[in-house]
Amino acid sequence: MVLSDDALTLLRGSIRSVWALELLLLLRRTPDRDWSNGDLVSELRGSEVVVQEALAGFLGAGLLVAQTDGRHRYRPASPLLDQWVEEIEQAYATRPSAIIREIFAAPGNKVQIFADSFRFRLND
Repeated sequence: MVLSDDALTLLRGSIRSVWALELLLLLRRTPDRDWSNGDLVSELRGSEVVVQEALAGFLGAGLLVAQTDGRHRYRPASPLLDQWVEEIEQAYATRPSAIIREIFAAPGNKVQIFADSFRFRLND
């Protein structure tokens, strides 16, 4: 993998879907803009629920700040977090399939859990 261990941990722990990654990268490209949930839904053609879940995860990871009016802005809690997001962004630009595989292989990924529920168990 082309990511450092720390960037990979951030990817697996905070980015639950390709859509969420696209959202994070949009926020990173516009660090001076405060985004409302509605603006993000419109910009990325997502749903309110998906936007809220992604933003909550990014807030918890220290990648965003929430404004008093409910808008969000990309502002990592440390330069190191931004460096890891930059690593993820560069890897996604050059090897998107590798990043997508990592997202779907992350523990707790809903798509992977659903797919695993159809696996045959030989010893059960």
